[in-house]
Amino acid sequence: MLGMGPVLVAEPASAQQQGGTGGMQAGGTAYYTFARPGQNTIEVLVLGGGRSGIYEIGENINLGKLMALAGGGGGSGNAKVTVSLFRLDGGERTRVLRERLNALAERPQYPALQEGDLVRIEVRQREPFGWRDVLRITTAVTSLTFTVLRIFDIGQ
Repeated sequence: MLGMGPVLVAEPASAQQQGGTGGMQAGGTAYYTFARPGQNTIEVLVLGGGRSGIYEIGENINLGKLMALAGGGGGSGNAKVTVSLFRLDGGERTRVLRERLNALAERPQYPALQEGDLVRIEVRQREPFGWRDVLRITTAVTSLTFTVLRIFDIGQ
């Protein structure tokens, strides 16, 4: 006689279609598809910048086109955007490119992408030195000066 234990029934995993960009949301990770039907594709992981996620792209998509599809870096005019390309080599990720977005945009030819590549987009905001910064420094120096004068009884 066979014993019957509890049977668990689970629904199949599903993804939600996002806007018209060919994107899907699955378990908090965005999955974007940019390829024609029947076209050979590769998967590339994009971290940081505009739209992080897994990108299934046509084999002919290079780094420049991927950056355009991924939102270009997502920085404002004062941002410093750095793009790094990592490739699997012997089971380890090796950085094959690290370049500022401005320099990358001026290249005559962009690097080709391969299956499993990782593109990291680092955005650093540069805040301009403004009048508020000057006011904070002036206030701190004035306060420190008065404290020193009071401690050493200078001027009395």
